[in-house]
Order: sequence, then C-alpha cells, then structure tokens
Amino acid sequence: MTALATQGALRRLGRPLRSLNGAGWAALGLGAVAALLGAWAWSVRLGWFSAPYWVLLAWGMAALGLSSVGYLAWGAQARLSTARLAGRLEELGAWRHGTLTALLDTAATGTSAELLSLADRTQAEEVSRRGAAAVEPIARPVRLISAAGLVCLVIGAAAFTSAGPVSGAASALWHPHRAWEATVAPVRLRAAESLVDRGKSVELELEAMGRRAATLWFRAPGEAWKARGVRLDSLGRATVSTPPLQSDLFARLTSGGRSSDTVVVRVRLPVFLGTLEVTARYPSYLGLENEPVPTGGDTLILPAGTRLETRGEATAQLAGAAWKSGERTESLEVTATRFAGTFLPQRSGEYRLALVTASGAPLAGDSVRLPIRLVPDSAPAVEIPVPGADTLAPLSLQVPLVIDARDDHSITAVTVESRRISRLGLIDSARRESVPVPAERPDRAILTFTLNLNRRGLLPGDTVRYFATARDNTPRRQSGRSREFILRLPTMSEVRAAQRRATETVSSQLDSIADASRRVERQTDDLARERARPAGGLGTRDDESLSYEEAQRGEAVAKSQEDLIRRAASLEKSLEALRRSAEAAGVNDTAWQRQLSEIRNQLERALSPELREKLANLQQALKDLDAERAKDALEQLADAQKQLREALERSRELFRRAALEGDLANLSQETKELAREQREWNAQVSSGDSARSALAERQLAARTDSLAAALKEMSRDASGESNPAPMQDLAQRAGNASQQMKQAAKSAQRGQRPQAKRQGEDASRSLAPLSDQLQRRRQEMQQEWRKQVVEALDQALGETSRLAERQLKVQEELSERGEPSASTRAEQAAIEEGVQKVLDQVRQAAGKNALVPPQIGAALSAAQQRMQQAREAISSAAPNSREAADQAGGAVDGLNAAAHQLLRARGDVSGSQSGSGLAEALEQLAKLAQQQGGLGQQGAGLLSMSGSGALRAQLQRLAARQRALAQEMEKLRGQGSLPGAGDMADEAAQLARKLESGRLERQTVERQQRLFRRMLDAGRTLQGREEDEKKERQSTTASGDSIRLPAALRARLEDENRRLRVPTWEELQQLSPEERRLVVDYFRRLSQPSAR
Repeated sequence: MTALATQGALRRLGRPLRSLNGAGWAALGLGAVAALLGAWAWSVRLGWFSAPYWVLLAWGMAALGLSSVGYLAWGAQARLSTARLAGRLEELGAWRHGTLTALLDTAATGTSAELLSLADRTQAEEVSRRGAAAVEPIARPVRLISAAGLVCLVIGAAAFTSAGPVSGAASALWHPHRAWEATVAPVRLRAAESLVDRGKSVELELEAMGRRAATLWFRAPGEAWKARGVRLDSLGRATVSTPPLQSDLFARLTSGGRSSDTVVVRVRLPVFLGTLEVTARYPSYLGLENEPVPTGGDTLILPAGTRLETRGEATAQLAGAAWKSGERTESLEVTATRFAGTFLPQRSGEYRLALVTASGAPLAGDSVRLPIRLVPDSAPAVEIPVPGADTLAPLSLQVPLVIDARDDHSITAVTVESRRISRLGLIDSARRESVPVPAERPDRAILTFTLNLNRRGLLPGDTVRYFATARDNTPRRQSGRSREFILRLPTMSEVRAAQRRATETVSSQLDSIADASRRVERQTDDLARERARPAGGLGTRDDESLSYEEAQRGEAVAKSQEDLIRRAASLEKSLEALRRSAEAAGVNDTAWQRQLSEIRNQLERALSPELREKLANLQQALKDLDAERAKDALEQLADAQKQLREALERSRELFRRAALEGDLANLSQETKELAREQREWNAQVSSGDSARSALAERQLAARTDSLAAALKEMSRDASGESNPAPMQDLAQRAGNASQQMKQAAKSAQRGQRPQAKRQGEDASRSLAPLSDQLQRRRQEMQQEWRKQVVEALDQALGETSRLAERQLKVQEELSERGEPSASTRAEQAAIEEGVQKVLDQVRQAAGKNALVPPQIGAALSAAQQRMQQAREAISSAAPNSREAADQAGGAVDGLNAAAHQLLRARGDVSGSQSGSGLAEALEQLAKLAQQQGGLGQQGAGLLSMSGSGALRAQLQRLAARQRALAQEMEKLRGQGSLPGAGDMADEAAQLARKLESGRLERQTVERQQRLFRRMLDAGRTLQGREEDEKKERQSTTASGDSIRLPAALRARLEDENRRLRVPTWEELQQLSPEERRLVVDYFRRLSQPSAR
C-alpha cells in the first residue's frame, strides 16, 4: 500500500513547476526552430547560400534543434516528477532523507495501515504547509528556462518573419518537396537551333532549378573553355543570345557543382555558286554558232527557238536546281555539287536561278538573273516594185517583174502565183512558178523574173491576177505575200494600135541614128584629114605627141562614136520588140517579118567587134597621147563609120517600106476584126440590153475612127512612094462606117432596136470590103517597089557594063604603052567617078529590096579602090605603068563580078512576088523543110529493113533526094538572105554522103530530124538557128556519126560541089599578077581527078 495523500500533495506542489518548465522548453524549442529557419532564409536572401537544398538543411537543423530541446525538456520535466521532486526536497534538507520518498514507495508487508495513513496525512499536511517554500530552489531554474524559451521564441519569430515567410526567401521553406526536387533536378542547357548559318546568333535556354546564378561555359573548336556568369530568374531559368557565330560552338552550364551536358551548335558554311556557264544554242536554220551569254543581269535578246544550255557547280551538295520565271519552272539535273540542263524559253521575262542545297543552306551572294527578250522570227516581206501597179500586159505577153523579198534571216524560196480570169468571169486554177533564189540565201533578195503569159489561152479582154510569195528558212517555213496586182490583156485593137506606135517610134529612132551617124562620120573624116595638113593639123609637132586640145577633140569624136554604137544596139532591141509585138497583133506576114530580121542583121553586121575594137584603139591612143597611133585609128574608124552609116541608111529605107507594109497588114487585120464584131453586134442588138448595146457600138465607132485616122496618116506617108488617092478613099469609107455606127448607138440607146440594127448592117457593109482592098493596095505597092528596084538594077547593070568596057581599054592602053598619057589619067578618074555613081545607085536599091545583096557594093568598092591605086600609080613623079595595068585589070575583074551579081539580083527581084523580095526565100525554106521532114520519116521507116537486099537501092534514092535538098539550100545561102542556110546545107550534104555509103543508122535518122527542126525554127524566127543562152547546155558522148569538119574550115577548103576550093578574087587580088597565075594554076591541078 502507498501514501496517497503525500503523493497527492507532492503532485500538487510540482504541477505548476512542471507546466512552467514545459512551456519554457516548448518556447525554447519553437524559438530555436524559428531562429534556425530564419537564419537560413536570411543567408539565402543575402546570397550567402543559393543551393536549393538549404530548405532541407534548414528543416533538418530545425528538427535536430527541436529534438535536442525536446530531449532536454524531457529530462527537465522528468526531474520535476513526484518521486524526483520528493527526493530533491529531501536533498535540499527540507525533509529528512527518506521522509517523503519512503511514503511514496510501496509499504512493506506488515506495515500498519493506520500508521501509514497517519504518517501519510501528516506528511501531506507538512508538504502542503511548507512545500512552496521548500521548492523555491527548484522553481528558480524552471523560471529561468521559461524566460530563455520566451526570449528565444521572440528572436526566432523575428528572424523568421523578417525573412519573408510568405513571398520572400523563407517562403521556400513551406515547399520542401520543391527543394528536394530542385536538389535532385539536373542542370539543363538547350540551343534554339542546332544548325545556324555563319554570322547568325543562336539563343541558349538555361535551366538550373532552384538556382539564382549559373556559369555558362563555351568554346570554339580548338579553343579553351570560357566562363560567363548568368543570372537566373526565380525559376532558375534564363535565355542567352550568343554573338554572331563564325564556327561551331560548344557550350555547357554549371551550377552548384552540377553540370549540364555539352551542347554543340553547328555553323553552316555559306554556299556559293562556284561556276556558271550559260550557252545559247541558236536554231539551226539561223546558221549561227553557239555562243556563251552573259549572266550579269543584262537583257538577252534571243531569237525565238533558242535553247539555253546551263552548266554550273556550287560549293555544297545540291538537292535541286531550276530556272524560275513566275510560276514556270525549268528543272535542271543535279549531280552532287554540279547541275546541268537545257531549256527552251517560251516567253520573255526574267529567269532566276534557284539552287536548293542538301543542307538547306541558302545560296550566298546575289542571285543570278537572266532577263530574256525573245524576238520571234518575222514572216518575209514581199513587194513587187516593178511594175508596182495594175497595168496592161505587154504585147509580147512577157511581163518583167522585179521582186523585193526581205526577211530577218534568210529567204529560201520565192514563187509567183498567177491565175487567169476571163472576160466572162471564169477563173482558171492558179499557176505557181518558182523564182531562182541566190544559193547563199540572203536576207534580202531583189530578183528579176519574167512572167510568161504565152500558152495560157489568154484572149483579149482577159485579166491576170498575180502576186509573189516568199518563204524563210524557219522550220515552220513562214511565208509572206505581196499585194495582188492585175494585168489586163489588151484587146486586139489596142495591140495593133500599140504596134503601130512602136513602128513609128522605131522609125524615128532610125532617122535620128542615121542623122547622128552622118555627123559622126563628118567629124571623124575631118579629124583624120587634119593629119595630112602641113601645119596646124593633128600631131604635126616634132615630138609626135598630141596636145591636150587635140586629145580633147579626139575624145569627143570617140565619145560620139561610142554613144552612136550604144543607140544602134538599143535599136536592135527595139526591132526585136517590134517583131514580137507584131506577132502578138496577128501580123503574121512572113515578108514583113523577114524585113525586120534583115534590118536587124544589117545592124549586127555594122556593129561588128571590129568597129568596137577600132574605137577602143582610138581611145587608147588618145589616152597615151600617141599622134601616129591616133591618126591610124582615126582612119580605120572613119572606114568603119562609113560602113555603119551606109548600113543605117539602108536599114532606114528598108524599115520605112517595111513599116508601110506592116501598117497595111495591121490595119487589114483591124478592119477584118471590126467587121466581124459589127456583125456580132447586129445579131444580138435585137435581144440584148439597149444600154450595153449602145456602149459596145460606141466603142466600135471609136475604133473605126482610129482606123480612119490611121489610113489618112498612111496616105500622107505613102505619098512619096505611090499614089495616095486609094488610101484616102479607104479612109473616107472607114469614116462613113464610123458615122453609121454612132447613129446605130444612138438608136440603140433610145430603144429603137430595128433602126439600130439597120444602121449597124449599113456599117457592116461599109467595113466588109475594106480588108480585101487594103490587101490589094499592099500588093500594088509591092509591085511598084519591085518595079522601081528592077529599073534601078537595070540602070546600074548597064552602067557597070559600060564602065567595065572603058576600064578594059584603060588596062590595054597601060599594058601596050609604057608611058601613060594625060588622057589615060583623065579617063581613069572619070571611070572612078562613074563607079561611085553606080555604087550610090546600088546602095539605094539595096535599101529598097533585101534581095539586092550587099556583096554588089563590096565588089564595086573593091573595083573603085583598084582604080584609085592605078590612078595613083600613073600620077606620081615616076609613073609605074606595069603596076597601074595590074590594078586596072583587078578593077575590070571587080566590075565584072559586080555585073554578074547585079544580073543575078535582078532575076531574084523580078521573080519575087513581094515588094521587099524576102517572102520567096522564106516560102522556099518552108518547102525544103517539108521535104526534109519527109526524108526523115522515110529514113525512120527504113530502119526496120536493116539487112534486106532492097535497102541499098532505097538508100541511094533517099541520098539523091537529100543531095538535091542540099543544093537548094546552097542556093539560098548564095542569095545571102537567110542566115544559117550554109550550115544547114552542109549538114544536108553530109547526110547525103552518109546515105550513099549504104549504111543507115539511128544516129543518121536523128540527124535528119534535127535538121528538119532547125529548118522549121529558121522559118519561125526568120533567122538562123538561135541558141538559148539561158538554157543549161549539156554535153553528149561523141560517136562516129558526129565526127565531121567544122563548117568554117570546110568553107575554106571546099567549093559548092565539095571539091577543093579555088581561092576567091578577094584573096587573089592581094597577090601580084604573077603569083596570082601560079596559085590559080596550082589549085586547078589539084582539082583535076588525077591529082586526087
């Protein structure tokens, strides 16, 4: 049992102490915790400590402090327990040792309860009475602890609250888990870009949770680490921008002993365009070489169709390359760092080179630009400046055109397209004709072309529309076209009127050229005679050189002569144009056409190369100021000029008569056509439109008026040749017909058709006989002219015979007498003068009829020259009778030859039926051509009989006919009226010899046919064979049949009968009489059969 009362009293005595002690220790513990947390917060706030784990350290130290205070408080509280308090009081002496503690122990067995209780009460009362004083020494430390706890609590609370427990540094104490996370969280460093271009900055994101500062370390390759302090925000984060980077960057972040991973920022090296070559490949048709083009930004002017070939290389791997223009992209092939490709610009614009690198790096530097302006190939432009307007077709139906074709590159083809539109409105299909283009294919070509309208079925009144087209050398063959021109084919009436005007023009040209020829001849003779004068003449100085004034006079003569030759050459062309116009007008009179041909041939002979050579010699002598050469050249030129003047005068007279014949034939055709059209008008006037009928009749009346005027003018022109009264009568009849036509037109206009028809029939009856009457009048004129020529030839023949007899007497007198007398000299001069008169007569006759050969005048001139030489031989100081006799004998021979030719010419003229004497030769040629055609057909038929026995006899008969034809051709050649007759005669003779050999080959038949065609051509053109100088000539392989002597050589070796030819008188007269006899005897011996 225990003392409960004492125990209770002690408990009551110690309870306040225990409460105060507990409170004091509690305050001390709280104050210590607050102080520790406030101290850590202030250390962080002051920056003494920044590690995030300070929260954990603060709480750890606070817990440790609190635990320590709690342990001490537990010990102190245990010392204030009831038992310990009783023992402490006993120790302090307030009670005896064991007084209180024994009561508190459990009573021993056998202890009196009452005593125990009494003692318990007694002690309890004792404790209650003096217990408070007794515990004072024990209460004093308790109160001290309480005060210290209170002070510590106040200090800790002040430190903690001042450190910002809500938003300050102490606020982190309320989130220890965050501190823990921050403590265990790593330090992070991130770069916004891991690959940047050189020269660019990069942003680094720093994160060190719970840290206010960190150290950023960075370096470039090959360099040491460099530190840079960085302030962090409250979350431990920061963003740092690096300076412009030139190389790779290595960076790491450290904070509080922790370090981030190393971050690498790669710097992309700039990509440059290393090489770039752009080559323009022009279209092949331009013929231009490929060439590189500049890429500096200048505008490229390229022909359309040009392809651009691109080759280049960059400094980095490429993923793509292309030329871009707007939305259009032309891709290029890429191989590693190279790119290449070809593209065809489709339109003008700016093309940019776009390169895409494999790394994505852009291209450094300025971008490549190609401003391109495409120039499309323009179509050719074609013009026809000549004639350049709508016009009438010429009489020859050959229209000369000048085509001007232009292109920006090349002209490859030019064509002329024409189509015929009849007067009734029918349109023929177009005809295309190519115009030759120069082989070099220029960009501009001025071409000449003759639009030949012959053989196109054109009728008077038809029109031809034509235009020219040109194509260039582009693949599309662009073409350009000129404007369309209209050619109107003149009516036959207009053609005949134009032909008459052309005749008048040529006639006036002949008159002008003949007058000019006489003037030039006088100038040349005067200048040539000045050389023989003793003083003041040309080149009489000792130095034999020309003065400037003399050279100027000579040059004036040469210039006049050159101008005369040029005008005469132009006259030849006019004559040929007149011949063609006459054919177009329907004047197909062969005699008249032959007259024109003969006139042209005379001009060609007069304008010989020798004349031009003599003129050139004079010009060179004048240039060299050589007086002697100039004198010789003038004398030679004077002789040639004389021949030219004679040819011109003869041509003028021939043309005057030919013009009259041609005009008569022309008007006869016009009259016939007017009569026919009047009959047609009479037939349709009753049913046709009155207005149209009146218009057509007025047109016929106008043409009839023109016919009457032409007949009146012709009557005036023919007044010197024949009686003009018949022509005037015909003109009066034509005028009457015109008046009747006009009345018929008026009646038709008024609608009086029956009366108009009667008047038209009257006009038709008036016109009907005019054509035949004009033909009869033409024949009458031809007979009159022929009679005049025959009379002139008879007179010249008689005079020539008398002069030959007188000249023979002079020769005999000179041969018999050694010394010539004065009478002989006078007689020789008189004969020479008589020959000159005969020569003038012959020239006049030759100008009136082409059958009078020029050889007569040549023979008379040769005889006259012999007479002059004979007279000079006997008139000198030492007369030479022998020489004079020889020359007189030569003159006799010349007069006899002239008489023979006069007699032959008289027979030709008297036997002819045309006034000019040429129709007979042409008709004979036509007959011979028909015979030759028959021979060719017969020879072709004999080819199938090759090898038969009867072939040889037939060939002999065929050869005889061929030889006869050759002889007839020889006669035509002897007349001198058919150029080319000699060559055809030679060919016929060779064919005859070939047939006589008894062999008939296909080549021989072909030669017969060719001869036949040549004779036809000679008949059509009234000339010898004319070679087409524009046609390309082709050679043929020689055969045995083609081997023959040239005609010119054979003419010098053989005579007409194919025998060795004896030299002519012209050749023999160059020899002395003795030499002449020897030569004649020699050739006579060679010609004998035994000599062969």
